[in-house]
Amino acid sequence: MRALGAILGGIGDLIFGRLTLFALLNLAIAIALTGGAAYSLIRYIRPLIPEGSGWLSYASSAGEIAASVVLLIVAIALSPAVSMLVGGFLFDFAAERVEKAIGAPKARTPPLSEGIANGLKIALPALVLNLVVIPLYFIPGVNVAVFFLLNGALMGREYATLAAARQMSFRQAVTLRNRHGISVFLVGLACSVVPFFAPLVGASAMVRLVNNLPRPDAAGRK
Repeated sequence: MRALGAILGGIGDLIFGRLTLFALLNLAIAIALTGGAAYSLIRYIRPLIPEGSGWLSYASSAGEIAASVVLLIVAIALSPAVSMLVGGFLFDFAAERVEKAIGAPKARTPPLSEGIANGLKIALPALVLNLVVIPLYFIPGVNVAVFFLLNGALMGREYATLAAARQMSFRQAVTLRNRHGISVFLVGLACSVVPFFAPLVGASAMVRLVNNLPRPDAAGRK
């Protein structure tokens, strides 16, 4: 129930204005970068496709169709990482706005350099792992499961850590994340369904979730 409430709150913040501008900015930049990166990769493949007449012409057409499919798959594989990279820069701004709205304790304000580092820390594992599993994205059924489960786990893990670390030490943030792994994963799974908006949904939902969970230090004193 905590996870569901956090997810609905995160989606509501995007739809009803609190984070809408951040979301549109994230969407525009992420789509541009994803499309550009995918096109850049595929343009090196297209010149390798032979042109000619007869059977070679059919082979060339088939190659172009295959290249288009590869382009789509690559774009899908890149989209979570690119969105997380862009959204990592916006995460703390969005989290601060949500914290004020829900009356959360005042959090520390990370410097810009930390925001950039957070973006890279979130995006790089997602990029590497999504590229590694690209062959699985060509298998119908398997591709959907791998995409959502992999990126849901990655997003939940990182967004929970970032949100919790605003209110407690990094070690406590990791403890909290691990202790409530199912809730964290469910929020991450919801984020993976909307990859271009994931960082903003993640910021809002995880701030709400973290502030509804017992602190590790408080649990330790009981």
